[in-house]
Amino acid sequence: MIKLSVTIITLNEEENLANALQSVKDLADEVILVDSGSTDKTLEIAKGFGAKIFYRKFDNFANQKNYALEKVAGEWVLSLDADEVITPELAEEIKHVMQKEEYDGFSIPRRNFILGAEIKHSRWAPDKHIWLFKKDLGKWEGDVHEEIVVEGKVGELEEGKVHYQDKTISEFVSSNKKYAKIYAQKLVSEGKDFSPIRFIWDPLLEFGIRYIYKKGFLDGWRGLVLAILMAFYKIDIWRNVFILNRK
Repeated sequence: MIKLSVTIITLNEEENLANALQSVKDLADEVILVDSGSTDKTLEIAKGFGAKIFYRKFDNFANQKNYALEKVAGEWVLSLDADEVITPELAEEIKHVMQKEEYDGFSIPRRNFILGAEIKHSRWAPDKHIWLFKKDLGKWEGDVHEEIVVEGKVGELEEGKVHYQDKTISEFVSSNKKYAKIYAQKLVSEGKDFSPIRFIWDPLLEFGIRYIYKKGFLDGWRGLVLAILMAFYKIDIWRNVFILNRK
């Protein structure tokens, strides 16, 4: 009987994937990996861990993860990113809570390491989302910054997973450019037009929230850099909206 299925979506994750899969090796009854066209050793690594591999052309994160759900055979699903790891303490807690009938899903805290250090403020902490849920009661929603919606009672776990995000500024910028395009497409599909006011206001607000209100200054130079980069992310969203509207 398959009790727990771990789902992962990938694209060229050879640097991270082995650590992620190793962390759930003794926890998962199966690993469902949906790849969108990796050209590195991602699939070779996945096969080495016995993952069940599927291909799907990427359009957005929710659709990609919902496709993975369609392939799941387990009663419970744990969603894991390729650059995340499950700590031994969290693995034990997951094993324990799956035996209970009281809840249909659980939110899990996450520690985020960006630019080589843990970010404890700057809107990256506290970071808690639903990542463990019963297969038949959960569905992903949202083109970018997707969330799982559970039809049932949701509890909270105490132990957290660890997220090793972008290690360099160039990696962070590259990721944000991808997210900005997806989010801009979502805005245009909803009928949004380019807004000169938001083009100016959104970046200023983003910087103020992250660096001042969310105390990003306590994260040192990384807090400042991340607040600036996230402000540019907002600029890039509206730049993409402008381009898409003109097409």
